[in-house]
Amino acid sequence: MLFRRQYTSTSMVGAEIWLFAVIPLVGLPGLMVLFQDRFIYFPSRYSSAQREEAKMVGVQEVRFRTSQGNQAAFFWRNGEGKIAPKTIWLVFGGNGDLALAWIGLIRAFAGRQNGFLLIDYPGYGICEGKPNPRTILENAEHALQSLLEQKGWNPGTVTLGVVGHSLGGAAALQFAAKNPVRKILALSTFTTMDDMVRTQICIPLGHLLRHRFDNIASLKTILSQSEIPEIEIIHGQADEIIPAKMGRALAHLDPNRIKFSEVAGVRHNEIIQPPLPLKLQSAFLRLIGPAQV
Repeated sequence: MLFRRQYTSTSMVGAEIWLFAVIPLVGLPGLMVLFQDRFIYFPSRYSSAQREEAKMVGVQEVRFRTSQGNQAAFFWRNGEGKIAPKTIWLVFGGNGDLALAWIGLIRAFAGRQNGFLLIDYPGYGICEGKPNPRTILENAEHALQSLLEQKGWNPGTVTLGVVGHSLGGAAALQFAAKNPVRKILALSTFTTMDDMVRTQICIPLGHLLRHRFDNIASLKTILSQSEIPEIEIIHGQADEIIPAKMGRALAHLDPNRIKFSEVAGVRHNEIIQPPLPLKLQSAFLRLIGPAQV
């Protein structure tokens, strides 16, 4: 969920006093500039029980290092196999999600020809460092490279797909703009980060934004490629965080090549919660393959 509010009880009184002292000096735009990462990212950590539960269903940890330090992603496929899956899907969650939260969903839509690489952002899960567009892309690219090297799989024999929800849609699109992705599924994502700030606080930050996710630019780059991937965008009509008009605006960049679906009555996080909307089920079946029984 993008830009959701999150509070802790620790030193709350002191924090409120500090904020009231600072606001008159720098104002709301100043606070947004100084602490904009705290308005965007809400990292949490895994418990040992969560990781053990994932291992029990066959999830493998992929360890690697980036400029942010030690990182980890998670790989799952339906059954063991030394041969690379036909398609590896990189999965990107929202700004308050952990990668392993997707396990239940992908296990329901996972033919044997698919593998799923679940991406955590720097500072999330067991990853070190701080998230921003550059370090998130770095995590995704290094995770994929490390997986292929560890498995001994030839990159030329694997098709790539990306799935992303909310902020994860932006992470998926920026990856697809720089890597040879063949299938894209973006769920409830926004146009640009500047548009999101305008929507949330009605104040444009423009060049003051340090976290410049721009899905319009990413999609234009993708659409200019010699081989344009399958692109599907799905948005909840009742999305209270990212207006559905943003999903429509992205699809209008090329209505002939971007399939857009708007799901009536569905809010921001409901689009990836069971029972899944029928349109999302159809998209998974079409792009990923039949559900397991």
